[in-house]
Amino acid sequence: MPFSFQFDPTKDAPVRLSYARFQPARPGISRVATFALAALVAVAGIASPFTSVMAQEKLTPGGGSAVAGQSTEPVVVVTLGSIDQLTRDLNYLSGAIGQPQLGGMFAMMAGTFTQGIDTSQPVGVVVPLIDGAPEPIALLPTSNVKTVLKRMEAQVGPADELDDGTMVIAIGANTVFIRQVGNWAVLARNRSVLDRAPADPSAIISEMGTDYDIAVRLDVQQIPPPMRDALIGQIRQGFDQAMKQQQNGDEAALEYAAQSIEQLEQVIDQTKELMIGIDIDSANRRIMLETEFTAVAGTKLARIYDGQKPIPSAYSSVIREDAAGYVHFASSIGPEALEQAQTSVDGAMQMLGSALSQTDKLSESEQAEATDMIRRVVELMMDSAKEGKSDFGALLLTDANKLQFAMGAFVSDGGEAASIVKDVAAKVQGRGDAPRFEFDVNNYKGVNMHLVEADVPADEDEVRKIFGEQVRVHIGTGPKAIYVALGDDSLPLMKQLIDAEATPVAPSGNTLMQLEVNLMPILQFAQSIENNDAIAAMIDALSRADDAGELRIVSEAIENGQISRFIIGDGMLQAIGAAARQAQQAKMNQGF
Repeated sequence: MPFSFQFDPTKDAPVRLSYARFQPARPGISRVATFALAALVAVAGIASPFTSVMAQEKLTPGGGSAVAGQSTEPVVVVTLGSIDQLTRDLNYLSGAIGQPQLGGMFAMMAGTFTQGIDTSQPVGVVVPLIDGAPEPIALLPTSNVKTVLKRMEAQVGPADELDDGTMVIAIGANTVFIRQVGNWAVLARNRSVLDRAPADPSAIISEMGTDYDIAVRLDVQQIPPPMRDALIGQIRQGFDQAMKQQQNGDEAALEYAAQSIEQLEQVIDQTKELMIGIDIDSANRRIMLETEFTAVAGTKLARIYDGQKPIPSAYSSVIREDAAGYVHFASSIGPEALEQAQTSVDGAMQMLGSALSQTDKLSESEQAEATDMIRRVVELMMDSAKEGKSDFGALLLTDANKLQFAMGAFVSDGGEAASIVKDVAAKVQGRGDAPRFEFDVNNYKGVNMHLVEADVPADEDEVRKIFGEQVRVHIGTGPKAIYVALGDDSLPLMKQLIDAEATPVAPSGNTLMQLEVNLMPILQFAQSIENNDAIAAMIDALSRADDAGELRIVSEAIENGQISRFIIGDGMLQAIGAAARQAQQAKMNQGF
C-alpha cells in the first residue's frame, strides 16, 4: 500500500502519514479514472489508522466486540466536480490570474483522456464501515467501464473478468475490483465490498459534486463509539506521555493543555457532521471555501451552538458598500459557551501569570501591575459576555490622502473601561516615549470623550503622510459601550456609531459574523501616499474586474451548528495576477 500510517505519542507531531504517489507509466490513462483509483487507495491508506484503532479495541481483554453486523452508511464522502464543471471553473480561474494557458492545457487533456467517462457527472469516494473497518468505494461515472479499462491496459495491464462480470486490475501491490452498476462503475479493494456500493451513486454525491469542485463530508456518528473512544484514548495517551517528558513542566501550562484536550474530546464525541468544500465559482466569478459543522442534538456542544443566534445590533451601520473594510458580529451567548469560555480564560490567565513571573525584563512590581491590568481587561470582557450577548462593529474608509477608522463595542461597564485607560495613563506618565492622555475632554450624547496623542518620529515619512506629525486617537466610553476613532478625520465616523446605538437594527438573516475587505480603495489610498508600479498595475486590473477586490468571511447559524464561508472575489484574483505579472516583469528588467 502506498500510504503508511505511524502513531508515536512521544513525538511533537504524533500522527504521521507518508505516501508514494501513483503515476501512470506513460500518457494515455484517463485522468478521471486515475483520480478514482488514486482516491480509492489514498482513502484506504488514510483509513488504516482507524482500522488499527478498531482492531486494538476488539483485542482488549474484556472489551467485547466493538461492532456487530454491517453498515453501508458512509462515514466519509469525497467528491470531485464533473470534468465539464472543472473545465469551466479552471478556465475562469486561470484567466482571472492572468495565466489562461493553464486552463487551456486542462481542457485539452480532459478532452483527450476522458473517453468513456460521463463528463457531466462528478466522481466520488464513499467510505462505509463494514464489520467495524472502513472500506472505501470509488464511484466513476461511465456506462461502459470496459472501455475505460481498455485505455488503461498500457499502464496496468489487461483487466481480468470474473464469472459475475466483476473486473480485476492490479496497481502495484494493490488489487482493485470493479463492477458496472447502471451508469456508474464502482471500485473497491475487496470484491465483497462491491455488494455494499450505493445502488444510486448520484443520490449520494451529486449535490456535493455540483456545489463544489472538491469536497469532503465526515459523518462522525457513523464511527462506532468504541472506535471514537479508542481514538480519544490514543490522543490522551500521547498527551500524557509528552507531558511526562517535560522537565520541570509549568503547572499552569499543563493544566491549560489538559483543558484543551478535554475540549477536543468533547468535539470528537459530540460532533455529528463536518463538511469542507472548495468551489471555483465561474458563474459568480469567485472562489469559495465553505465549512459546515453540526453537533449531535441535545449535547453540550449543540447547546453551545444553539446559544449563538443573531440579535439586533447597535453597530450594523459599519456594513457599507463604500467601505474599504469592515467587521461586524452580533449574537447571543448561551450559558454553556460562557462556562467553557470562563474555563479557557482562567487557564490562560494562570499560564500568562506564570510566563510573566519567569521573565527578567520586568520587576516584580511591574509583573504584578501588568497581570492586574490584563486581569481587569479580561474580567470586563467576561462580564460583558455574561450579559448574554456580543455586539461589535469596525469600519475602515479610504480615499485619496484620507483614511478613516472607527469602531464600537458593547461592554457591561463603560465606566470600568475608562478607568482601565486612566490607570494605564497614570502608570506610563513621565516616560519620555509615552503618549499623552486627556480625559473627559467633552461629552457627546452621554458618551465621555477622551484623547490620546503620540508624536510621529521625523524619519517615519509614510506614517507622517497619513497622520501628520501626531497620531491622535479618540476614545469614547458610554454606560454600556466603548468607541475608538483613529485620527481627527475619523471622529465624525465615531459619532455616527454613537448616534446609531440608540436604535439597534434587527438581523435580516442568520448571519452571526461578517468581515469584508475591498482592495481597490485601499490601493488607491496607498498610491496617493507613495507611487508604486505594482500597486498601479493592481489598480488597473481592478478597474476591469467585477468587484473592488473583495475578500469576505461570513458565519451563519444553523440548527445545532454553524456554516462559515471564505470568499475571494474576481477583483482580488485579478489583482493577484497583475501583481505577479508586474513582479515577473520587474525581475526580467533587472536581467538587462
